[in-house]
Amino acid sequence: MSIIFGVLKECGVRVAESDLLRLASATNRYATGPTSVCADGRVAMGLQPCISHARSAMDGHPFRDGCGNMLVFDGRLDNYVELAGMCGRDHAFTSDSEIVLSAFSRWNANCFSRLVGDWALALWSAKDEALYFARDHAGSRTLYFTHFAQQVVWGTHLDTLLSSGACSRLSEDYVGCYLACSPIRDLTPYDGIRAVRPAHYLVVRNGRVVQHSHWDSSASRSIRYKSDEDYEEHFLDLFRQSVERRTGPGAPILAQLSGGMDSTSIVCMSDSIRRAAPTRLELLDTISFYDDSETSLDERRYFSITEAKRGKTGIHIDAAFSQRTFDPPDPEQGVYLLPGADSFAVLQERRLHSLIEAREYRSILSGIGGDEVLGGVPSPWPGLAGYLVSGNLQKLLQQSIAWSLVERTPLVHTLFKTVSYTIQIYMGTRGRAKKLPSWLSKSLRERVREIDRERDAGRRRLGIAPHRLDCEEAWTSVMETLPNLFPQILSRPEYRFPFLDRDLVDYLFAIPSDQLQRPGRRRSLMRRALRGIVPQEILERPRKAFQIHAPLDALRKADSKLERMFADSVLSTAGFVDCHALGRAFRSAIAGDVVSMQALYRAIALEIWLRTGPLAAVRLLDGAEYSPFPKGSTA
Repeated sequence: MSIIFGVLKECGVRVAESDLLRLASATNRYATGPTSVCADGRVAMGLQPCISHARSAMDGHPFRDGCGNMLVFDGRLDNYVELAGMCGRDHAFTSDSEIVLSAFSRWNANCFSRLVGDWALALWSAKDEALYFARDHAGSRTLYFTHFAQQVVWGTHLDTLLSSGACSRLSEDYVGCYLACSPIRDLTPYDGIRAVRPAHYLVVRNGRVVQHSHWDSSASRSIRYKSDEDYEEHFLDLFRQSVERRTGPGAPILAQLSGGMDSTSIVCMSDSIRRAAPTRLELLDTISFYDDSETSLDERRYFSITEAKRGKTGIHIDAAFSQRTFDPPDPEQGVYLLPGADSFAVLQERRLHSLIEAREYRSILSGIGGDEVLGGVPSPWPGLAGYLVSGNLQKLLQQSIAWSLVERTPLVHTLFKTVSYTIQIYMGTRGRAKKLPSWLSKSLRERVREIDRERDAGRRRLGIAPHRLDCEEAWTSVMETLPNLFPQILSRPEYRFPFLDRDLVDYLFAIPSDQLQRPGRRRSLMRRALRGIVPQEILERPRKAFQIHAPLDALRKADSKLERMFADSVLSTAGFVDCHALGRAFRSAIAGDVVSMQALYRAIALEIWLRTGPLAAVRLLDGAEYSPFPKGSTA
């Protein structure tokens, strides 16, 4: 994953290359090649390459075309052959950056909707004197920006913006959404620093920033086939294509293998592709995390089945939740830019980093997204609501009876719930009734609700099928969990998500919902299509259990430590929480109340992050100098 960054000054002010090189010092350690910069008047761009796939070696520096347009591009274009042909270029000798600039010259901002792959970019249009930021539909690359001191600064990593002095205070909106477990979206902990949202592009012109969408998860065309076999065949083709796109020639790839259906399907499909190649290719290495302390999980048993089938044992790491310390990381080990880490997280990261560094892995295959796009969470309501809205009452009754039998609920209850769900999803009230943590301050609760209302305003619902609105909600939740959003301090591997492939997602969101799940049969399409490729024990395993006992045990072991923390809470001093109410919530959790566990863990994580004096958050609160590097490291 290459690192891109840059500066846009006000009219009449020139940017010097030395300004870019100073920004580059914050992220030099993550690059595999020398920094390249390009300055032209009031705009300058830089790129630090991290070569991970074969074509990325062609994108090692900023590009300019004959019209004065300038681009820095990080990522992989999957439809580069098609785009190059449409732009009259030879794809074999044309980099992805050059293809994007050619596409922009032909279609202007409309070109972003045509870029299929994993990417982020910054593009300067000389004719319009406009700066464009854009990310792919799934946000597989990060991109942040800030507008301060009459200049715009952007970069792949937060390190770049913080080292530029772009921020001096904490974002209250971020704190509210984080503690309330509401979507973070484009917020960061740093007031004035925002993320470019996935599937969007921003236009910076004349001091204004305007946001546009270039892909919509609910807008794909409808696909209807005559038989289940047709749906299965199409899914299999697209899934194979997605895995091929992300496992082609390049640096070594490490695949996560958790024992669940998603990561196992990716690994098994990759094995199938490689074994069928004209010259047989080596199978991917895998890494599996396990937690034997949690009785509700049995991952080791399942990933061992897959390892036996493929004849290759992977890396195994004990990630028991009970090892959580709730102690802040040692600042001499490095600075975490986002909340969530404790001292055990640093230890785990060092273990992983030593493996990645020793074998030179630069990319990690992840199964994230499979649950959300393939019907992993059984819910009859979107499909039943679709029959209700379309007026297909016969099908509504048939499916309602089938679901009632499976769920062992009265038919009248199923029908009532279907009507209620339909009203809520079209009125936009579904999810609004979510109870905010009682220990949030009144002002913060009000602000969170205001943010939710602002985000919901103007959202189009009428005319969109219920299952597509449900897909949109699922997609939004996936965008909050991608590991590339939570940068580590030792390495920044490139994550690849086969289940988030745009062509695959467009297909899955366009087919009938009863293809994905059926009464008593979640993941119906996936199980049918992958028979013979994925071990039957994995396809038929029960849905993964949620961790319950280990998080509770970890809280109980840290009882006295956390009590002292809440008694002298930085969050309370800042006016974000009521420390007495937070203490009561903690005691309830210790007693076994798991309802508010996620919010409580977030409060602990943020408290640790804010109170660790040498770390970035407290330095920002105190106005002290920021440094992203571990003590003694070289930039």
